[in-house]
Amino acid sequence: MDTASHLLLGVTLGGLAMALSDPAIGNHSPIVYGLFAATIVGSNAPDFDSVIRIRGYESYLLHHRGFSHSLPMLVGWPVLLTPLLSYLFHAWDYMLLLFLWTLAGVMLHVFLDFFNAYGVQCFRPLSRKWCHGDTLPIFDPVIFGLHLVALLLWLFGVMTAQVVFPLLFVLTFLFIGYRIVIHRLMLHVVQRRYGVEGYSFLVPQWLPHKWGYVHETDQTYIAGSIRGTLLVEETIFQKGEQNDAVQAVMGSDGVRSFLAFAHRVHISCQKIQNGYKVEMRDVRFRHGEKLPFGIDITLDDHLQVTGNSLGWKKKLWEPPFS
Repeated sequence: MDTASHLLLGVTLGGLAMALSDPAIGNHSPIVYGLFAATIVGSNAPDFDSVIRIRGYESYLLHHRGFSHSLPMLVGWPVLLTPLLSYLFHAWDYMLLLFLWTLAGVMLHVFLDFFNAYGVQCFRPLSRKWCHGDTLPIFDPVIFGLHLVALLLWLFGVMTAQVVFPLLFVLTFLFIGYRIVIHRLMLHVVQRRYGVEGYSFLVPQWLPHKWGYVHETDQTYIAGSIRGTLLVEETIFQKGEQNDAVQAVMGSDGVRSFLAFAHRVHISCQKIQNGYKVEMRDVRFRHGEKLPFGIDITLDDHLQVTGNSLGWKKKLWEPPFS
């Protein structure tokens, strides 16, 4: 999910930690602050790998949501962070409690990222496969709104922490379960339309009754949208050319990084002055007939790679917001 959502859910998870802990802890404000720090930092720790962006977008794409979100780091982050939190909040006697709630924050982060279309390498080192549940958008307004309202109800004294935060997380997981059910129903709609031949997947939108879809055939990607049970086919992308220029770029570092991340790719190639230009686009991230996420590679007339541009080909405020 996006950073703002991870931050907000870290705060509300801190409220849950306070609500479920020994009431005597409420009389020790440093411990309460420590619990909130544990859940907030834990809920954002896996994204500390974003610092690798200083090495370029290629490294960021290759490593973000990788080892930092892996099985070892589910425990690794709490092991690293708990002594620091215990020191800062003078909470050595509560190290186990801080460890458990830091662990809860990390697990919640990876759990939510798993359900995005972007995906996560959460089973490393057992597998380097990108896993994605295709159920939640990067920013889910329903989840964000629920947690914001619950936090405000607590801050303004309308509801106690012991009531509002357990109820909030029950509603959150029920909503995620609801989206999982809707995802399966909508996927059946697509599969009924196109049959069992080929591969279909959904791209979640902000509201649970609206989805994008892609159906892959041998030569094409058929893309469209679903609202309720109404399926609308919107555009078709050819999988793309396989020529000498395309083959020549396959071994370049930027392309390897992109293909390690992208699951379904549209490829085009054109002759330009003094060479060729190969464009590869990830069909998951579509806006209308445009595929704004991918890599452009230029080659000279001898099919030697002369440069590449990897990332989003859109303005920051333009969709898709992934």
